Amino acid sequence: MSERLQRLTMRSFRGVPGELSIDFGDGQSIAIYGDNGTGKSTIADALEWFFTGEIELLSHEGRQHAVCHLGGNAGGETSVELLTSGSLGGKAQFPDERASETFHVAGRETFLLRGRTLADFINKSKTEKWKALAEILGLEAVEELRQDLQRVRGDLKKQVKAAGAKLRACETALSPDASAVSEEALLANVQQFCRGLGVEVPTSIDRLTSAVWMAGVAGSSAGAPGPSLEALVADLQTPTVDAGAIDAWNIVAAPEQEADRSRLSLLKDGEALLSASPSVDHCPLCGQNVDAAELAARVRTALTQLLEQSTRLEAAREGLERLRDELAGAVTDRRALHARAGSAGVEIPPPPAVPESLSAEVALEGAGLIDARDAKIFCDAIAHWDETAKAAVASAPVESETSDTRRNQLAMLADLAAQIQAWRSAASEQERLKRALALAERVYEAYQARQKEQLEEILTSISERVAQIYEGLHPGENLGGITVEPWTAKGIELAVDFHGRRQRPPHGVLSESHLNSLAIALFLAMAQTFNEQIRFLVLDDVINSFDIEHRGQLAALLTESFDDWQLIVLTHDHQFFENLSRRAPAWKRLEITSWSYDAGPRTTKYESVGILGEARDRLDHGDANGAATKARRALEELLQEICERLRAELPFRRGTANDRRELGELFKGVRRALKEHAKPMLKTVEPLLKNLEADVQATLNVEAHASRGKSAGREVETALERIARLDGLWTCSECQTRVWHKGTPESSRCRCGKSVFPPT
Repeated sequence: MSERLQRLTMRSFRGVPGELSIDFGDGQSIAIYGDNGTGKSTIADALEWFFTGEIELLSHEGRQHAVCHLGGNAGGETSVELLTSGSLGGKAQFPDERASETFHVAGRETFLLRGRTLADFINKSKTEKWKALAEILGLEAVEELRQDLQRVRGDLKKQVKAAGAKLRACETALSPDASAVSEEALLANVQQFCRGLGVEVPTSIDRLTSAVWMAGVAGSSAGAPGPSLEALVADLQTPTVDAGAIDAWNIVAAPEQEADRSRLSLLKDGEALLSASPSVDHCPLCGQNVDAAELAARVRTALTQLLEQSTRLEAAREGLERLRDELAGAVTDRRALHARAGSAGVEIPPPPAVPESLSAEVALEGAGLIDARDAKIFCDAIAHWDETAKAAVASAPVESETSDTRRNQLAMLADLAAQIQAWRSAASEQERLKRALALAERVYEAYQARQKEQLEEILTSISERVAQIYEGLHPGENLGGITVEPWTAKGIELAVDFHGRRQRPPHGVLSESHLNSLAIALFLAMAQTFNEQIRFLVLDDVINSFDIEHRGQLAALLTESFDDWQLIVLTHDHQFFENLSRRAPAWKRLEITSWSYDAGPRTTKYESVGILGEARDRLDHGDANGAATKARRALEELLQEICERLRAELPFRRGTANDRRELGELFKGVRRALKEHAKPMLKTVEPLLKNLEADVQATLNVEAHASRGKSAGREVETALERIARLDGLWTCSECQTRVWHKGTPESSRCRCGKSVFPPT
C-alpha cells in the first residue's frame, strides 16, 4: 500500500520550542516558503529523523543532542508524531530507542532530497554509488548470496586440490607407478596373496574393503590377528524375513496384473518409437493408417493410466531386492567365517545359499508369485547352520599360536587392504568434491549472469526515466543519452552524451547547476521506479544553483509530471514558491514568516490560492493599498504564465530582463497567442482584458488610488474579481489543474480531460 503524509506534529524538536503541527490534509502536496533561519528545514529534519532514526547533518560525534530544542521546557519530551494514510505513522521520542527494523522501508525507498546534499550521489565514487544503489534497491542480500556462492566455490576448489594430493599420496603408497594403480590390478594382487595364505579370496573390491572381510580374515590395520572364531560365532544374528515386502510383491505380480505389465512394456516401446519418428502415418504396432498426433495422444493417455501400476511394481521390486540383499549379506558373512574356520582346522559345512525364487526377475519369468515359506525355510537353515558352527567351534581344540611368519603375512594383508580402502575413499571423496565443484560453478555462473541481467534491466529502467526528467529540466540543450551504467564488477557511473561525445562521469562537461539538475532527475527517477510504500517526496531548498528559467522548468515538472505524488517542497525563493502555487492550485501553501527563540517558527496559512489569495486577505483586513499591490503582482504572474504556456511572441529581451515585462507587453502577448490558437475565445475574453487594462491604470497602480479613500477598496475588490475570472478560464473546476496540463499550445487539456484548449 502506498502511503502519504496527513499530519506532522513536532514537540521541543530542533527549531520548535513548544509544539508545531503541519496539516497535509488527505495527503495533498504542499509548498512551504520561508527565509533562511526561519525554521522551515526543521520540517524536513523531523521527517528524516522519524523515518531514518538520524539527521545526516547531526550524524557526526557530539551533535546528536541537537535534535532537542535548546530552550525546550525542562522535563518535556522531544518527539515527532506522524499520521499517514497507512502503517508508517506513529510517534518517535528522544532518545530514540526504536529497533533497526523500524527503518527498513526508509532504507529501501527514496523520499528526501536536500539542497546541501543535492549532488552527494553524483559526486560519489563508482564503488560508493554501487553501495548506495544496492542499499536503496535492497541488493545487499542478493550480493551477499553471490559472495556466499563465490566463497563456496573457492572452498570447494581448495578441497578438490587437497583431495587430489591425498589421492596421489595413497597411490604412491600402493605403487611407485601411480598410473598402474587400478581396481583390477589391486584386486588381482590381493586374491593371489589370499590364496597363498589359505584365507577367503575376495571376489570384488567392495568385498575386500568390507568390515566383515577385514575382521574375519586379515585382522586389524595394526597387524594383530582378527577376532577369535568364538567371538565371530557368538556375534552371529539369524536374519529375519520381511513378510510385508513379499506380500507387496505378490499383490502387483499377481497373474491378473500380467496384462497391464505387458501393455505397459508395449506402450513404452510405442512411445519411444513415436518420439524417434514423430511423422509416422501408420501405427507401428498393427500397421493401420492413423494420424500421428492422435496415435501419440492415445499412447500417452494409456501410459498415464498405467503409471500408477508401474510405480507400485517398481516399489515392490525394490522392497523384494532389499530383502534378498539382506539375506545374501548374511550368507557372505558366514562364508567368510567358514573359510576362517577351515584355515584353523575346524570343520563346518558350507552355509546355505539364498533361494533363487526370492529374486524379482526369477519371479517374473516364472509364476510371478513368491512363496513366503521359501524365505522361512532359508532362515531356519541359516539358524541351524549357526547352531552347528557354534557347536563345532566350542568342541574344537584351542587355536594354536599363529606362527610369526603367518602373523606378519596377515598384518601385511591387513595393511594392504587398509591402504586400498584409503585409496578408494580418497578417490571417492575427490570425485564427490569434483561433482560438488561442478555444481557450484554452474550455480554461481547462472546466479551471477542473472544478477547482471537484472541489474542491467534496473539501470536501463532508471536511465530512461532520468533522461526524460532531465530533458524536461533542460529542453533543447543538446544533452542526451543520460544513463546509469555498470563500471567494473562492483561499480556504477553516470554518463551523458555531450554534443555527440560520450562523457563518463559527466563532471568534465556539466556545470554545477546541470549536475544538480541531474541529481534531482536521478532522485525523482529512483523514487518513481522503486518506491513501493512511500508515496511522498520531500525537496528541501534544491534550487539554489538554478536560474529563473530552470526554476520554472522544475516547477512545471513537479506539478505536471508528479501530480500523482505527494510533494513537500520547502524553499526560500518566493518566486519559485508562487510559481508552484500558480501551476498547482490544489496544493496547500504554508509561509513561515519569522522565527524567535521563545516562540519558534511563525506561520501564515493561506485559505485561498496564491498571490490573489494574499490580496484578498489584505483587503479583508482593510489594507487596500497592500491588496492592490498584491493584485497587480498576481495579474503579472498570471499573464506571464499564459504567455509562457501559449508560447506568445514578445519583443526580444536579453537575460533576466526577459522576465521583467511590462503589463502592456503581456496583454499584447496574450492577444497574439489567442488570435493564433483560439480566435473565438479572444472575442469572448477581449472585454475582460480591456477592463483589466483599465484596472491597472486606475486601481492597481498604488499612486493612482492611494488618496481616494474608501472607494479604492471597492475598486480593488472589483479588480480582484476580474483577475479571478481570467484565472478561472485556464483552470479545470474538476481537477484544479491548468488546461495546458498535457499537450501543446495548439491542443491541450487538463489532467482529467474535462477542460480543453482551445475551448469547444
